[in-house]
Amino acid sequence: MNIRTCAQQSGVSKDTLRFYEKIGLIVPSRGENHYRDYTPDDVVKLQITRNLKAVGLSLNEISMILRMYDASVTKACREDTLAILQSYREVFKRRAKLDLALSNIAFDMTTAIKMQAGDDAMMTLFKKIGALND
Repeated sequence: MNIRTCAQQSGVSKDTLRFYEKIGLIVPSRGENHYRDYTPDDVVKLQITRNLKAVGLSLNEISMILRMYDASVTKACREDTLAILQSYREVFKRRAKLDLALSNIAFDMTTAIKMQAGDDAMMTLFKKIGALND
């Protein structure tokens, strides 16, 4: 498939696809016309990359995970990948807790605005946002 179709299916921009190719993260084959030719497997790897980036993994960490996807995996590679994922597990938990708290505050703010709450009520809600990491 061409770069435009791959970008649409993977949710990644064409510029990002070119960047990933430049750094060797995703390397599409080239047709006789020298155009990039992406496979459905490339789309899967791009979706994995997009989702792991969204939760904070670096491209180096993602590259290690994609190598596991592509090849038979050595014990050392599995252990390295497991260590990365375990370290992010706590990050994922904190982020989920923060997302829930922000969602609740946003609901409270929406309600306060609809009920035309006073400045004190709104300020209290803003202070809750500031205190989330306490």
